[in-house]
Amino acid sequence: NKSIISDEFYGYTNSSTICRFCNYNINNVQILNILFFPLEEIRKFKNYKHKNVSIIDCFEYYEETDIYPSFHCNNCKSDSSVYSQTKIVLSPRTLIINLNRGKGIEFNVNIIYEEYLNLRKFILHENSPYYYELIGVICHLGSNDEGGHFIAYCKNSENCEWYKYNDQFVTKCYFDEVKRANLPYVLFYSYVQTS
Repeated sequence: NKSIISDEFYGYTNSSTICRFCNYNINNVQILNILFFPLEEIRKFKNYKHKNVSIIDCFEYYEETDIYPSFHCNNCKSDSSVYSQTKIVLSPRTLIINLNRGKGIEFNVNIIYEEYLNLRKFILHENSPYYYELIGVICHLGSNDEGGHFIAYCKNSENCEWYKYNDQFVTKCYFDEVKRANLPYVLFYSYVQTS
């Protein structure tokens, strides 16, 4: 159902599964609302020895091709391997990214991100939003995922200044402080028109 909410926060993806024997293509369109990125899996996928993962690493992981060795193709009736790839067709105007940290040592994977994000190479639809400005970050303070404290950083749309929200305390800050914040959990990006 079309609404202001769907216009602002929803896009869609397409997962293509292709038979390697006859090239038959099965498309599966899915609603896109929040992107979930498992940071430790992405770190292993990139074969990093350090604990840093970039936001671009996350999108490269998201569109990586998966190969499934056993699949029955309804088109050629053979049992063969298939490969599947998910692409963002149309991205939301407000993009929400949830950073899944897992437990234990996985919890400390650090995400590297900038104030602006260009996703043009990851999006199929030519009229889709692709250039984004960071407007909010939710961070976690504490030694593990069992407890701790959450702090939000938000960018004011009127004066373009950053503010730190720590319970009842609100203080002005700079983006450098936001980037140094411990363990971001959720990133909020807003579409910026480029032309």
